[in-house]
Amino acid sequence: MIVSTTNIFDLQESAIRYKAVDSQTPTWLSMYQIETPGVASSEAYDAVRAKASDKEKTILAAISGLSRGTYVDVGSFTHPDATADSLPCKYVLAVGLEPTPQEEDDLNKWYEEEHMDLLAKTPGWRQGRRYKLVEQRQTGTLADKPMSKYLAIHEFEENNFLQSPEFKHATSTEWRERVMSNMVRREARVLELYKGFTA
Repeated sequence: MIVSTTNIFDLQESAIRYKAVDSQTPTWLSMYQIETPGVASSEAYDAVRAKASDKEKTILAAISGLSRGTYVDVGSFTHPDATADSLPCKYVLAVGLEPTPQEEDDLNKWYEEEHMDLLAKTPGWRQGRRYKLVEQRQTGTLADKPMSKYLAIHEFEENNFLQSPEFKHATSTEWRERVMSNMVRREARVLELYKGFTA
């Protein structure tokens, strides 16, 4: 969703945009931190959209598809060496996972008891945040593409983390393989920080 950052800040605390550095689509990821999930479906939010500038309306009209999800925070893990100045990092790995209802608890347990600890050993890893979907809306070419129930955002200082032995180990354990075998849907994207905004 593209909105005027000047107008939207009375509804949100911060915004950040990323551009894909992999070969997948969509190309852009925008994240807005809002006080409550209801903000995204409120009349006040719709009013901001209605006040979009002509330039913003032109940009939106040119976009073939939009996918908007409202997520709530379910966990945040920060490296002990991370500082306020080091976040947000230049690169992120965004992972969407849709578990079966029977395996949802195992997914969460794996993240909390194994996966985040192992990822933290990857050179350049500074933070991991997990979110759970509460509302979604898609349009255009993305109208028939459901969003995953869980979203994880992992922040890295460099773009070579996929090749590191530590990352490969974190993504190849026996527990991880069991969890992934029970996913209804999963996707992973690598993106680069484009711009951040604060209120």
